[in-house]
Amino acid sequence: MKIALASRPDWPESVDIAKKLAVKLRLAGHEIFEVSLDGHALPIGVSGAGVACVFGGDGTVLRAARALSPLDIPILGVNLGRLGFLTATTITEFDAALADVVAGRFELEVRAMLDARIIRDRNEFARGLALNDVVVARGKQVRSIRVAVKVDGEPLIVYWADGLVIATATGSTAYGFSVGGPLILPASSTITMVPIAPHLSFGNAIVFDPQQLLELEVRDEPAVLSFDGQEEHDLKSGDVINVRKAETVARFARTAHARPFVELLRQKILKEPGT
Repeated sequence: MKIALASRPDWPESVDIAKKLAVKLRLAGHEIFEVSLDGHALPIGVSGAGVACVFGGDGTVLRAARALSPLDIPILGVNLGRLGFLTATTITEFDAALADVVAGRFELEVRAMLDARIIRDRNEFARGLALNDVVVARGKQVRSIRVAVKVDGEPLIVYWADGLVIATATGSTAYGFSVGGPLILPASSTITMVPIAPHLSFGNAIVFDPQQLLELEVRDEPAVLSFDGQEEHDLKSGDVINVRKAETVARFARTAHARPFVELLRQKILKEPGT
C-alpha cells in the first residue's frame, strides 16, 4: 500500500517516530512517502497515497488537513499525547489501526472545510482552506474593530468586537466554543459565526446554511485573518473576506480503535458535576 507518514518538523518526537516507522513499513513491503508539514509544497509522489498517517496532536492534524485534503488522501491521526478530537488512535494502537486500514476495515468520515478569500482593491490577495475556523480579529492594538457582514450579498450586521469566528462543525469545539458558540456534531456542513467580545452588538452565534456566502468587510486596522489559528494574513481597512463551504472536504480513516465523537464530548466537555 502507498502510505504517507506526516510529521511536524518542530516536534522532534513526531519526526523521530515517523522515520522509525518508515523503515519498518518499507521492510513490510509498503511504498512510503515521508511528509514534513512545514507549509511548503508536498512531494509529488504523495499524490495517490491510500492513507496519510499524521503523528502529533489536533494542531498537527489541522496542518495535514489543509495540505492533504485537496489530494483526497484519507487521514489517520495518531496522537502522541492525550487523545484529541481529530486524532483516531494512539501510538500504542497504531500497528493494529494501520493493519485495519490496509485490510480495508475502516470507514471514511467526511468533514466540511471552509474556503476563504481576501479581496483587496477588487483583486484576490490571498486564499486558504480551514478545517476548524477562519477568524478575523484585531491586530496588536488592544481595541475593537468594526466588521460588516453580508450574507449572499445582503447586509446583515456591523459588529464592533475583538473579532469574528467563522467555524465549521469540526471547529465548533475549538475557538468558537470558547467564545460562546454552539457544539455541532461533525457530520454537519453548517457554518457558524460567533463574535469575540462584542461591544454594544448582537452577541449570539448565528448558524448558516452551507450554501451561503459570507462577506466580511474590515473597517478598521490593524486586523488579522487566520486559518485554523496557524496561517495568518494582515488585513487593511476595506479588505473583504469571502467565506463559504469549500468544495474540498477532509477525509478521516476511522477504524474500530477510534473513539466515538460523542464519547470525546462527554469526556472533555460535557462532564458530570464533580468529575
